[in-house]
Amino acid sequence: MPITAVILDYGNVLCLRPLPQEFEVLYKSLGVPEDSFLPCFWRYRRDYDRGRLDGSAYWQHVAHDLGISLTDQQTAQLIQDDVRLWQHRDPLMARWVENLRVAGVKTAVLSNMPRDVARSLRQPPSWFDNFDSLVLSSDTGFLKPEPEIYRICLDHLGVQPQAALFVDDHAENVEAAQSLGIHALKFESPEQFAAALAPFQLPALALAAG
Repeated sequence: MPITAVILDYGNVLCLRPLPQEFEVLYKSLGVPEDSFLPCFWRYRRDYDRGRLDGSAYWQHVAHDLGISLTDQQTAQLIQDDVRLWQHRDPLMARWVENLRVAGVKTAVLSNMPRDVARSLRQPPSWFDNFDSLVLSSDTGFLKPEPEIYRICLDHLGVQPQAALFVDDHAENVEAAQSLGIHALKFESPEQFAAALAPFQLPALALAAG
């Protein structure tokens, strides 16, 4: 069955990986070392991504574990700085998505993403408007690698699993898609992904921007 839809993760696939100095803004503003900050930053991220915590509650949890307190103003700034981490669209992948659409291939974003990040990325003019479907954990209440979120995306696209290719940077998310019959590739770098994409009858990823 030919691939008629491509489903893409956002962070570290469509969006470039945040730079270390961008995380540095967060933990320096809290006055804590990186090795103390990062475990707390990720500890509650899945609840934030799922929509069980809003931005204020998420950062209060992080601060509590770090043994510090936050003012409302500090919390609002942390939310803003966190959102800024996820704004760097990868131009190579953006061009590839355009080429997919020109070729008549449906496209979707399937991402674990908190509401604050999603709200920012949906501000017009939004790149997300160029996708046929946008399925986010904070909208659905499900997270990758839970099967429900993949099924929701397939239903939105109106395609069978065998007609879809899923791309993600986490092996467990790739394996979950494959268990549902979806073709799936792990994204490690543009060069690796371009080679892995070759067997599929899809537009190639052009490594040289231009």
